[in-house]
Amino acid sequence: MRITRDLLHKFARETVKQRQRSEPDLHAVYLMGSMLTDHPLLGGTTDIDLVLVHKYLAPAQRETLALTPEISLDIFHKTQEDYQNLRQFRKDPWMGYPLTFNHILLYDTDHWLEFAQSSVTAEFHRSDNVLARVNTFLAAARNRWRTLTTPPQTHMVWLDRYLEALALAANAIAGLNGPPLATRRFMISLTQRLSALGIPEVGLGLRGLLGCSAAQDLPYERWIDAFEQDLIHLTESTTPPPSLSPCRHVYYVDGFRALAKGEDPTNVVWPLLRTWIDVQLALTKTSPGSKIWHEAIEMLTLTEEVVDEKVDALDAYLDNLEVLIESWSTAYGF
Repeated sequence: MRITRDLLHKFARETVKQRQRSEPDLHAVYLMGSMLTDHPLLGGTTDIDLVLVHKYLAPAQRETLALTPEISLDIFHKTQEDYQNLRQFRKDPWMGYPLTFNHILLYDTDHWLEFAQSSVTAEFHRSDNVLARVNTFLAAARNRWRTLTTPPQTHMVWLDRYLEALALAANAIAGLNGPPLATRRFMISLTQRLSALGIPEVGLGLRGLLGCSAAQDLPYERWIDAFEQDLIHLTESTTPPPSLSPCRHVYYVDGFRALAKGEDPTNVVWPLLRTWIDVQLALTKTSPGSKIWHEAIEMLTLTEEVVDEKVDALDAYLDNLEVLIESWSTAYGF
C-alpha cells in the first residue's frame, strides 16, 4: 500500500467519525506530531498523533492502536478543563506548539477549539514567550542534572535520568526556533535547528555526551536486532505501556534501520538508546538482547564507571547552553 499524506489524513478523519459515535462527550480533536510536517514517513512508517478533548472525563491518558503494520494511531485524551488558561500555553511548548499550526482541526464543537487556537497563536512567537519556553526546559535540565550527582539504586535508572537531562537541554536550545524534538528524528531535527541558529557545535557536544561520533564504526544493525528481540520479549512477558505496544514495533524498528542506513548513522543513537532504555525499564526479567544491550552501553562509554565524568561533562554543557541562551536574550533586548 502506498502511504501518502492524503491517506494519513483520511485515516485521521475516519478515526474521528468513529470516536464521535463511541464517545458522546467528545468536544474537539486535533493533530500533533509528524502529521504537521511535509514528510511524516521514516523507514516507510509513521504514526498519527491525535488529541481528543472531552467535555467532562478522559477515558485514558494515552492509547495506541494499529491501522496497518506501518501506521498506528497515538491518541492522547484530555478534558476541556485542561484548556482553562490558554494564554499560559504561549509559554508551554508541549501544549502550545500544536495549536499554532494551520489545518490541524479535525472536530470542533461550537468553534471552541478554533477560539483556543487563535488565543494561543496570538503573540506565541514573541521573544519573551520564546524565552519563557526555553528557560522552562533549561531549568528542568539543570534540576535533572542535580539528581544525577547522587546516583540512584540502579545504573539503568541513572541512564534514564541522564537521557532525560540531555533531552531537556537539547529542547532548550532547539526551542529558540521550533517545537520540542520528536524521538525518532531527534538528532536530525536538532542538527537542522542548530545549523539555522549558526551553532552546529552544540550538536557535536550532544553526540559526545551520548558517546558517538561520525568517526566511529558502531554495529547499529546488531543493536537494532537485539532491540527488536527485547521489544517482542516485553510484549510476550508483560503488558507493555502504550508507547511500546505491538502496533508500534514496526514504527520503531524500520525507522531505526532507515536512520542507521542514512547519511549520518549516528542519528540512530538517540532514538534507539532512548527507546531501548524504556524497554529495559518495563521488563520484569532478563531479556534476550541483554548481552548486546550491555555491549552497546560499553561501546558508547555510558557504563557505571564513567558516571562522574558524564555528570561533569553535562554540567559544562549546560553552562555553555546557558551562555548561548543569555546571548540570544540580550540580542532581543532582555
